[in-house]
Amino acid sequence: MSFWSRSGACSNKRHSRWQSTIGLRCYAGVSAVRCAAGASTYAHVAEPAGMIARLDITQRLQFSSNPDLAANGASDTFGRTILGFSLESVTREQRFTLTAGSNIDEGRSGKPNIDVTNSNLSLAYARETRNARFSADFSYRQSDISSSFSVEEFGQDGNVLIQDRGKRKNFAYGLGIAVGQEAPIGASIRWSHRELKYSGTTNPRLLNSQTDDFSGQIDFRIDPRITASLTGRKIYFDVTGAGVDRETTGIGAQLNLVVTPISTVNMSLSYDKIERSGTQTGANSGLSGGSGWSREMPNGTLGLSYRSDVASNQDGRRSVLTLSRSLDLPRGALSAQVGLTGAGSLGTNPLVSLSYNHEFPTAALGISVSQSLTTDNNNNEEINTTLRANYNREINDMSSFGLSGSVFDSNELSATGNDAQRIDLSVTYRHDLPRDFGLVGGITHSRSSEDGRSDRSSNTVFVGLQRSFDWTP
Repeated sequence: MSFWSRSGACSNKRHSRWQSTIGLRCYAGVSAVRCAAGASTYAHVAEPAGMIARLDITQRLQFSSNPDLAANGASDTFGRTILGFSLESVTREQRFTLTAGSNIDEGRSGKPNIDVTNSNLSLAYARETRNARFSADFSYRQSDISSSFSVEEFGQDGNVLIQDRGKRKNFAYGLGIAVGQEAPIGASIRWSHRELKYSGTTNPRLLNSQTDDFSGQIDFRIDPRITASLTGRKIYFDVTGAGVDRETTGIGAQLNLVVTPISTVNMSLSYDKIERSGTQTGANSGLSGGSGWSREMPNGTLGLSYRSDVASNQDGRRSVLTLSRSLDLPRGALSAQVGLTGAGSLGTNPLVSLSYNHEFPTAALGISVSQSLTTDNNNNEEINTTLRANYNREINDMSSFGLSGSVFDSNELSATGNDAQRIDLSVTYRHDLPRDFGLVGGITHSRSSEDGRSDRSSNTVFVGLQRSFDWTP
């Protein structure tokens, strides 16, 4: 998918802040798909793909009834340039990726003549041999608090739905090393750092924070069917201002068993401690553990898992039960995880993840639902739900249109929680022109609501030109 369709010509638009062990590991079930996706990033490349570079440029004129999605915001007509660049270099042993993008607004009322907004940059490098792996990554994003955020940011922190003026900056980088991947004894370590900074804001809940996550693992491959591991983790979460700092320590062991050629079982047990300081003080400690079972089916996989982990909530524990199923379909794929979670013992709060894709002869449909459990700056647990749907269809060899919609919902689990929602809808059209140009146009609608504040909405109509440049040496 081109940057044009992802980042605004067709629409306007790693590290979790959940500090108990349950949200800081990839456990079978709710997070299985995400863990598999992350692992594939560093998978050994069987066939080199060479180098591919792409530059996307869109220039459009748009009218918006409330471009900043502000309270009592005024309408405005202005130009917007959308830039996107990607570079990927792949060999048999290493992979390098670079992506960058930005919006440049021209002629906004009350803004600079050239206003650069919502910029992002990411770098990733991985090198893997038969028995060792090294990875490094960096990402930066700057966005307007009032109108823009990324799906990943929302999954980690529901406060991105809070409407305010100002800027949000997100920095993240990490390093990973693994040795002895096919040896009887292997080891891996990982360090990641994340910073979230706000400027020009007035909401007391929007606080600067940073997280450092250190983890390590030693694997003992007893035989091809049995792998035992020792694990350790240290997480520092620090808030600037009136918030709750958390320091998490965990040490444990896990066991992976290949029961049959198509069935596996995993078990884990660890001792975890979470210490709080700042506006709350105290500590939670004890044993965290869980088990999971998975089986390959003729048309996919089936899995069941249960975890009970030390948490920093009032009960000092969080439990999750999950049933997962993936299906390979003739024209698409379906993956679903359905779970229940509760503070202390297993409760009735649902955790659902669903992904469905279907390819038609001249169209494509995609639907996804995901929920993540996190803890905010004030040690409040929240479930963040994302629902997205996209439909794209070719009208003829020269034209196509698309429909897309997304719903974001942040639900604090405390009785006095501050909930927020956001809805984005769009209808877009593209027509190919000579010399690889494209005429693009569309209509978008955004609506934001937050407890204790009036709803905000914005309607935008735009038309413009788009072109992509591809380069393969």
